[in-house]
Amino acid sequence: MGAIAVSKKEEEQIEKLRKELGIASKSGVIRTALKVLEKKSQEEKLRREIRDSVSRCASADREENKELFPAGIARKSRGE
Repeated sequence: MGAIAVSKKEEEQIEKLRKELGIASKSGVIRTALKVLEKKSQEEKLRREIRDSVSRCASADREENKELFPAGIARKSRGE
């Protein structure tokens, strides 16, 4: 794979991170950043899937709760 064009400022950021994190090479910094971004992307995808699932099930849950609600109301007995 060829070189990646980055600005001088970006190169300085990479070098700073390399030193702070104790990573041996600039390419190591890029690989680490890719792993972090991939994990973050997967977590966001999972959050979206959960949110979508909750949205799909919400209507059915509301209907079920309507059916169950009257059965859950405590009623006074005649003797009370």
